[in-house]
Amino acid sequence: MPSQLFAENYLEKLSQCPYCSSGDLFFLLQASDRLGEKPGIFYLEKCRHCALVFQNPRVREENISFYYNIGPYAFLPLASKEEEKSGFWQQIQKRTLIEHFGYSTGKKNSLLYLLTFPFKRILKIKSFPDFKKQGNLLEIGCSNGDFLLQLKTLGWKVKGIEMAEASSDFGRNIRGLDIENKRIEECSFKNQEFDAIVLRMVLEHLYQPFDSLKEITAWLKKDGQLVFSIPYFNGFEFQLFKSYSYGLQLPTHITFFNKKIIKEVLENLGYQKIKFYHHFFERDIVASAEYKYQDLGKYWWKVIARNKAIRTFVIKPFVILLSLFGKTSRVTIYAQKN
Repeated sequence: MPSQLFAENYLEKLSQCPYCSSGDLFFLLQASDRLGEKPGIFYLEKCRHCALVFQNPRVREENISFYYNIGPYAFLPLASKEEEKSGFWQQIQKRTLIEHFGYSTGKKNSLLYLLTFPFKRILKIKSFPDFKKQGNLLEIGCSNGDFLLQLKTLGWKVKGIEMAEASSDFGRNIRGLDIENKRIEECSFKNQEFDAIVLRMVLEHLYQPFDSLKEITAWLKKDGQLVFSIPYFNGFEFQLFKSYSYGLQLPTHITFFNKKIIKEVLENLGYQKIKFYHHFFERDIVASAEYKYQDLGKYWWKVIARNKAIRTFVIKPFVILLSLFGKTSRVTIYAQKN
């Protein structure tokens, strides 16, 4: 498709920042669709006033589904990823949820509390909410219901919404979960219906993320938990790899938030106890290095991307250290509605 025709038919140009409405924007980078390998060059701009990073021009909302027709988004597993994990890890996870997340009314064990403390952060990163007996939980963007099924098994009364029809059908028909194939703005949940709402890597895909957060907040009960994860553009991987960053995933990622904006938005919506947990996901370095190797052919990028020993003994420990200092490119946020 000729570039001019592509721009006219598929893209829309924003004249101001979606968050603060400032018109003082500047070009940041351009990248292709490396994940799906679909046509087009896509651009990120940054607001000088609030530092929000967003796609501009961006693919029109009515056209974006074309870029979701790829493997990772259409994947329908035969079994839950959690079901494939070792029984040992399952026992550690179960005990951590009991000792640190309240998933039991029984007496806690002081020794086990200390022993499982390092795993608390892992489960926070995975977006497990603190337990509430007979609590109602909504997962937005629940895919095929993998995480939702875990939460149901743990005692939550769960609902999900998912835009991908094949994935929502799998979760509903195969897993027996209450999943609706809808957008957020199409839902009619009651005010204060849920004790917890979870979004895992969803907010960056939305065309009106700030309006969506306001709508979601109305569905949440007083003292309810909001748990969501997002790419974090100020993280090390984005700053190192820039247009080659695996987490970039243009054009399906529309907006990249910073902590200041997230904290400000949540406080204005009435949230408190806002906490950030950075991920240690070495694939953000490994896959980004693979992109660079494919384009540039440099040997050291091949070593980083494909050497298993380097990944295990160098990259993984390095990423864990980065996450402890809040420097990686993915983050999970916890907040409590005041």
